[in-house]
Amino acid sequence: METKKYEYIDSLRGIAVLMVLMVHVGNFFKISTTEYFPDLLFGILYNGRIGVQLFFIISSFTLMFSFERRIGEKNGTSNFYIRRFFRIAPMYYLAILVITAYYIHLDAQNWDTLTTPWYISNFLFLNTLNPYWIKTIVPGGWSISVEFLFYIIFPFIASRIKNINMSAVALFTSLIVATLFMYIVKDRFVFFQLDFHQISFYYQLPVFFIGIFAYWLTKESYTKINNKTWLLLIIALFLFTYMGVPYYLFYTIIFCIAIFVLQKKPYKILCNKWLSKVGQVSFSMYIVHFFLIIMMNSFGIGRIIPVTNLFTSIINYILLYILVSVLTYTISYFSYKFIEVPGQNLGKKLIKKRSTNNISA
Repeated sequence: METKKYEYIDSLRGIAVLMVLMVHVGNFFKISTTEYFPDLLFGILYNGRIGVQLFFIISSFTLMFSFERRIGEKNGTSNFYIRRFFRIAPMYYLAILVITAYYIHLDAQNWDTLTTPWYISNFLFLNTLNPYWIKTIVPGGWSISVEFLFYIIFPFIASRIKNINMSAVALFTSLIVATLFMYIVKDRFVFFQLDFHQISFYYQLPVFFIGIFAYWLTKESYTKINNKTWLLLIIALFLFTYMGVPYYLFYTIIFCIAIFVLQKKPYKILCNKWLSKVGQVSFSMYIVHFFLIIMMNSFGIGRIIPVTNLFTSIINYILLYILVSVLTYTISYFSYKFIEVPGQNLGKKLIKKRSTNNISA
């Protein structure tokens, strides 16, 4: 994909990570950063969590472009897995090591409460499949697990979805499955206590299909959706009225429309070089900001100015958000340059070496 033409993709990634920072500056500090906030304002900040779903949509959307470009590539599926692994693993594995070192330093006697199943599930990106693993080791690691599990099934999915109708059917089917999953687990306390019902792979999977649908929407007109597909939509809507709509559905529809619009006309307010720069290091920022806030918590930082009323609370939050964003971006710039990029280059070298060996053979 040409850099300038697809600047809106990185810009949307930038928006996604800034949304995530918005909610975590609001609820991840030990000292309250939203004191005096009315419920409406806190609710707006809390909806920053939907930035994770924007990441998922962009991921599947861009993967479809890459898949189309590489059709016919020798060892295409295995090469895809190599690229994806070296895109995610170096930074994520470093995060596992850093958080472990932090826990050992914090409490050398009890650090072994980080159990073996937790480590195995995190190293294998399986932690989102089990409610007892899902919020372990790396803060926010559940979303990386969801992403990687989607990578595993993506080649199978992408090779079978050939048009907008098939993408719509896959989307509606996944939404029905996710809704049924929520309905089945709704009375099981442990699933709700650990948020497993909302952040597990099973419930988040439809978000990726929304990204795939967005991809086909940019290639084909929605008028090509046939009557059978519309019928499935009606069935899905009927099911939602009985069992409840996934919390992310409304927002992801907006994201899908945003991708469609920006692909046609990249409005500067949503697509610009500043957001694009943030988007380029957004994966590092997603991981780094958790550790930055943890360190700020250890120093008792949560107040930039004295907070005595709603006005000073809002000003304190804004200043704290700016501070966390700037520091996170600065650290992430270097982690991207010295960890992410070398990791991706290593994956490329392995693919090139395999290709050379195959030619020699």
